[in-house]
Amino acid sequence: MDMPARGPDGQRITVNSNLSDDQLVWNLRSAWNVAALNCLAPEYQPILDGYRAFLTKNTRSLKAVNDRIEKSYTSRFRVRRDAIVARDGYTTQVYNFFAEPAARAGFCRAALDMANNALAAPPSDPLAFARASFGGLLAPFEQFFDEYEAYQIASAEWDAKWGAQYGPSQPGWVAVQQARAGFAVGSAPGVMQTVLDPETGLPVPVIPVTEGVVSQPVVEPIAAGSGSGSSE
Repeated sequence: MDMPARGPDGQRITVNSNLSDDQLVWNLRSAWNVAALNCLAPEYQPILDGYRAFLTKNTRSLKAVNDRIEKSYTSRFRVRRDAIVARDGYTTQVYNFFAEPAARAGFCRAALDMANNALAAPPSDPLAFARASFGGLLAPFEQFFDEYEAYQIASAEWDAKWGAQYGPSQPGWVAVQQARAGFAVGSAPGVMQTVLDPETGLPVPVIPVTEGVVSQPVVEPIAAGSGSGSSE
């Protein structure tokens, strides 16, 4: 997975960066929609209730926002179909961003907090509400990006130190990165199943897990002579 790059201000550049006021409102609406569709445990019912109430109370304001966004696309494209395709493509990116499975738990909690606030004090100004709430919806994704980036760094450091002795920490991921960089990649021995990387077509090893086991620990080998009190 490629992490969003950081801009000069240190913030990650994503589909939710540098939004106009109207797009901010609409992206919050899209995020809330994703949460209503994906956060389905009983405790998340307020997300759906709050979403419905938000749409109902702010019908006219939201229609005006949508009309202005629609006009901005039609003014940029001479052919109406091109405008529709461009907006649909952008909207798909927004939905995919908020549907990231790795951040779903935190996103659902953030959406629940937002929905409870909206139910307690129904917002009548969508823009003011979006300005106050959107950052909270983005926070779980920022946390995921930071944690995954730290994992990539730690994995690369482990590979540099121990990879020659024990093999790469994530053989499938390493194989994909090597293929993307143009290096020849050999097949991994003893791999029972593979999935194809969509960008390179490279078969990525999949390690089967035991049925009925919720999770299995991954234990990194420790070099002989390394004590438990090592500071490394």
